[in-house]
Amino acid sequence: MPRGTCTIYNWVTNYDLKADFGISLSDGAISTLLAPPAAKERISNESRLEDGRRIDTFTETRFQSREITLEMHLIADSFEQYMARWRAFLAAITATGQGIRLSFNIYGQTMRFNLQYLSCTQFAVYNGTLGKFAVRFVERRPSNGTINLNMGNED
Repeated sequence: MPRGTCTIYNWVTNYDLKADFGISLSDGAISTLLAPPAAKERISNESRLEDGRRIDTFTETRFQSREITLEMHLIADSFEQYMARWRAFLAAITATGQGIRLSFNIYGQTMRFNLQYLSCTQFAVYNGTLGKFAVRFVERRPSNGTINLNMGNED
């Protein structure tokens, strides 16, 4: 789990995942978020008049959008609180068409990712107070074409 505070911002309100929803990200969330996006294919041309292929090497590398699945855990004191937190979380991540900004600190660096909700692919509730689920998001513009620790991808 990311160290420090993990927040989401849905362009209306800031939420602390742990304090507001009882949610924490799984240990693999950082690895999932830091994995570099796939590069878009470079412009190329094959001609029967030349050997090989011409590839544009002058433009900078651009990245494809990517789908990210984040495993999360929700803890509550009762099933009623569990369902209230789950509904509030779902409302927060689907509230606007702009999606959410996931922000957390790791090793003194602030990381930000603009994500849009796609689906919840796994969902399990244990004893009515503990849940594990996987939420799929799309990152439309991965890191604005740059890969660094200050991923403030502004749209």
